[in-house]
Amino acid sequence: MSLGEKKLFLLDMDGTIYLSERLFDGAAEFLRTVKALGGRWVFLTNNSSRGTEAYIAKMARLGIETTPEDFLTSADAAIRYLRGLPEERTWYVCGTASLKGQLRASGVRVAEGREEAEGVLLGYDTELTYEKLEDCCILLGRDVPYVATHPDLVCPTWFGSAPDCGSVMEMLRTCTGRSPHVIGKPRPDMALMAMEKFGFTPAETCLMGDRVYTDIACGVNAGIDTIFVLSGEGTPSDIEKYGVEPTWVYPDVAAVLSDLKKEHGI
Repeated sequence: MSLGEKKLFLLDMDGTIYLSERLFDGAAEFLRTVKALGGRWVFLTNNSSRGTEAYIAKMARLGIETTPEDFLTSADAAIRYLRGLPEERTWYVCGTASLKGQLRASGVRVAEGREEAEGVLLGYDTELTYEKLEDCCILLGRDVPYVATHPDLVCPTWFGSAPDCGSVMEMLRTCTGRSPHVIGKPRPDMALMAMEKFGFTPAETCLMGDRVYTDIACGVNAGIDTIFVLSGEGTPSDIEKYGVEPTWVYPDVAAVLSDLKKEHGI
């Protein structure tokens, strides 16, 4: 088991590669080094509030050139899940206009209002309103199917943390007693999709992220090695708290880069 043997790096973004609009030291060089060594990296994010084009634009602002092929999001995984269900439904989406647009573009039926909805899909909704929460409570009280794009409790920001999809899940559970079927990390779907898409084996693949209960758990569930970086939400005590053991623990991406270069004699 060696960091230098890895060819496909599955990377969380916020808290791992950058924080808000600040690219972490060593991040750009890490990405260049992986490609120079003949490997590949793919960004995996649970953030379902924006589409791939928004991420491409953000990475460009940070000085990183990317293409749509460089991203897999929890929205992508949710679309694959919803389209694979035996029965087609119209979904009430508690999410952003961007998420709704991605769903419609993929052929998933999105309800215009709660009365035509046959299920609830909860995403990271930076456009959340109290009306949406009430609509979700009404629909969940009708026992419709309930899906969430991911379980992250908070989203790291420049000022600390902001409520994420998991926090809204907890509010709705308190009100309705309902918990959703969760897509995205910690489920292995996105990691398995990436390996399948780019043709790498689990032994060649490694997932790096800043959250034990989503990022690292996703890697463990997918049967691949993991790197837990302490540059975002997570702390060393989370390993015992969640009972999920990463393969490696590093302070940040710069430290990972340093060891990767040492293993390749760079």
